[in-house]
Amino acid sequence: MVRPGGTICYLTGGVKMERNRAIDYEKGFIVAVMVLCHMIQFFERRDLYPEQYWIMTVINSIAFPAFLFAYGRSVWLAYYRGSLRDAAPRMLRSALRAYGAYCVSGTAYQVICAGRDFSSETVLRVITLRDVPGWSEFLAAFAAFGLAALLLFPALQKLLERKLWVGAVVLVCLACTFLPYDRIPSTHLGLFIGTTSFACFPVLQYFPFFLAGLYAGRYGMERKLLWLGGAGLLSAAGIAYFAANGEPSRFPPSLWWMLLPCLALVLLDWGAEALNRLSGQRPEVRRVLSPIESMGRNSLYYLVASNLAIFSVSRMGTLPLSRHGEVFPFTLPMNSTPWAMFWTLVLLLGIAFVSSLCRKAPKMSGGKSERRR
Repeated sequence: MVRPGGTICYLTGGVKMERNRAIDYEKGFIVAVMVLCHMIQFFERRDLYPEQYWIMTVINSIAFPAFLFAYGRSVWLAYYRGSLRDAAPRMLRSALRAYGAYCVSGTAYQVICAGRDFSSETVLRVITLRDVPGWSEFLAAFAAFGLAALLLFPALQKLLERKLWVGAVVLVCLACTFLPYDRIPSTHLGLFIGTTSFACFPVLQYFPFFLAGLYAGRYGMERKLLWLGGAGLLSAAGIAYFAANGEPSRFPPSLWWMLLPCLALVLLDWGAEALNRLSGQRPEVRRVLSPIESMGRNSLYYLVASNLAIFSVSRMGTLPLSRHGEVFPFTLPMNSTPWAMFWTLVLLLGIAFVSSLCRKAPKMSGGKSERRR
């Protein structure tokens, strides 16, 4: 059954749940800008195109927190409204998929970009988290958050019934940005509480974004002025620090870095909800938005596939060349921002095409395949 506004309702394990396309639109947009950011990071020429620094900074500050916020909302809708017994197998599968995506991306980075041998030692160091390769750490963080959501299932269900306690937990997590990160050498512990040994998105410090998503899923965001005012003040504090002291620490995360994206998260969520309502009223709008929705539904696939493509191209150095006499898009200046945007679009369309080739075969009926006429 489909409700007005594009909300799909279904039953699983006796528990009524909803899949709001707004979450897919939100995640799809985040995937697109993350791939653009990776494209710029691998092929940037900041000396020629200084705007690339600001594009990367904005995306870096927003993408992971926004994904966690959307993930928190989806966890509430899909799991936390039911019982742990019904939700646990699906939550565990979700965490394992994210971990598998990390293993594939991390191993590819070590072999393709870092020049390591494709050996059992290289693979084991990645899958046991002794090495957490670059541009794959966010996938390890997704897996860690999936595991945390499962292990804390009963506690978070009870916590959400006490709104003041939610605020207290958020403050405690933000206070943990002052931990002595340099005294945490363990990669395994670093994934959860932060470290200076490698780049990571520690669960403890980023937990407020996930918790805010759970809260929004549980209570909604009807009090728009409260959400807008609170998020605006937090982001203003982060921006003021940035203006006075330069970019705050991202790895490991500082308090000011955590405050920067708050307003953008709220506005992005409202924008996705507006698109959701519009697509529910006008089918043609939904058809236009279907690629974004598909990226949101299959975010891990798009992130891993784009990483593999970018790693490979960066290693080979076979960039689309800009030469006299060529035609668009090969006339775009190499490594420029328009160049990165266009080839990000080409990459995402290519991934979508490959995905379409993997769709299920027509169902069998009476021993014969059903053919379209």
